[in-house]
Amino acid sequence: MQYSSEDDGLPQLLFDAIFPMLGIVHSARTISPGKIGILRALAAEEHVSATQLSHAIGVSQQAISLSTKELESLGFIERHKDELDRRKLWFRLTEAGRQKLQAEIALGRQALKDAIGNELSGAELKLVRDAIPALAKIRTVVHA
Repeated sequence: MQYSSEDDGLPQLLFDAIFPMLGIVHSARTISPGKIGILRALAAEEHVSATQLSHAIGVSQQAISLSTKELESLGFIERHKDELDRRKLWFRLTEAGRQKLQAEIALGRQALKDAIGNELSGAELKLVRDAIPALAKIRTVVHA
């Protein structure tokens, strides 16, 4: 289906509907979205550089530096030097960090589940369920 001029307001409507849901998820968590992003990036790769983290989550090197220091002090990540080039620094997720990430994901999901369960009727839940494949398709296109 082609995008038409009738749909010009659709991106804003979609953003206006989704953005508050992100707020629900973020407010339920105990660490910032940026730190969650770092933990997610490290969960996906064995080791990641500060530059890679900066690009992966879209924040400055300074923000990465501050966040990684805090996450390291909490025992969620560890830094290590590259074995071949000692000038290179890598970060890796610890088991405590993996557990923290899973706990934070669970907190966000539960908050969203509670909001959905408290606010939507059965018919509205069906509409949301039916829209998920289309929304997933948009996500795939954006991240392709």
